[in-house]
Amino acid sequence: MNLILFFNGWGMDERVIEDVAIPKNYKLEVINFPYEVNTEFEKYNEIILIGWSFGCYYLTKWLTLNREMLNMSKVKKIVAINGNGEIIGKFGITPKIFEFTLSTLTPDSLLKFYKNMGIKDDFKVPKKEFEKIKYELEYFKNNYEPLKNIFTEAIIGKEDKIVQYARQKKYCEIEKIFYKELEIGHYPFDFIKNWGEII
Repeated sequence: MNLILFFNGWGMDERVIEDVAIPKNYKLEVINFPYEVNTEFEKYNEIILIGWSFGCYYLTKWLTLNREMLNMSKVKKIVAINGNGEIIGKFGITPKIFEFTLSTLTPDSLLKFYKNMGIKDDFKVPKKEFEKIKYELEYFKNNYEPLKNIFTEAIIGKEDKIVQYARQKKYCEIEKIFYKELEIGHYPFDFIKNWGEII
């Protein structure tokens, strides 16, 4: 059996990826905030690590603290989707926009944020309380620091309005990360329908 370990985005839960098919001989484990990993890696033959959006940052942070994972031959890919370890700043969201999003966050502005992600009408809104979603963003702000790259591959949305396409592309070029460009917004799972398309 093989493992896909997926670090989810800010304020998200399993609902946002529940329609993405899992390939045969793979198990999917979803890591949501507070991004705690309690997995028995030794029982898997191959491991694919994937982060989306802020999940890219938290995957980077987790690997930075667990560097032995980087040396495991069974870790076959470390994939970023619309994010990286420097997601605030010149390779991601500008600090000004981040601060504005946090300071003006309301249930209504959160729905507008979802729309800016490029979702469709059938998007399954996470079943999380608004205050908990806001706390996640505050926690991110208070604990953020730029991290060194750990990704081997990246998927970049050319229509991403949250983490600008050009900034992601520049990051990949500087860090020499193999990347694919897709005609998608920040939310990729209306387009990606099977984890096999990534792995």
